[in-house]
Amino acid sequence: MSSHLLVVMGSGETTPTMVTPHQRVLATLGDAPRAVLLDTPYGFQENADDLSAKSVEYFRHNVGTPVDVVSLRRVQDATSVEIERAQTAVTDADWVFVGPGSPSYLVQQLAATRIPQLLRE
Repeated sequence: MSSHLLVVMGSGETTPTMVTPHQRVLATLGDAPRAVLLDTPYGFQENADDLSAKSVEYFRHNVGTPVDVVSLRRVQDATSVEIERAQTAVTDADWVFVGPGSPSYLVQQLAATRIPQLLRE
């Protein structure tokens, strides 16, 4: 039986004070975990590309882990291929970062996908 972690953070998940908690969680996954950032929670924001870039840089520079962006900002506008690509990326990842942004928007967008189930598994 493998163990799984669900880490819930309030606001400030990419602040300097969160570097050590992120490093500790990622250290449980061994060397070079497959890490992804799901951009859905802030997909409605005009600066979504900037938020992704800043988060990728935060994890690379501060935490020491490269993170790939999994983009699924508006499910109703996504093709079935784009949805499947996001679901596969979540399945294949060792670590999934979901945030910052709106939890209610995230739930609304992902309800029609398998991603909530994949995260539970």
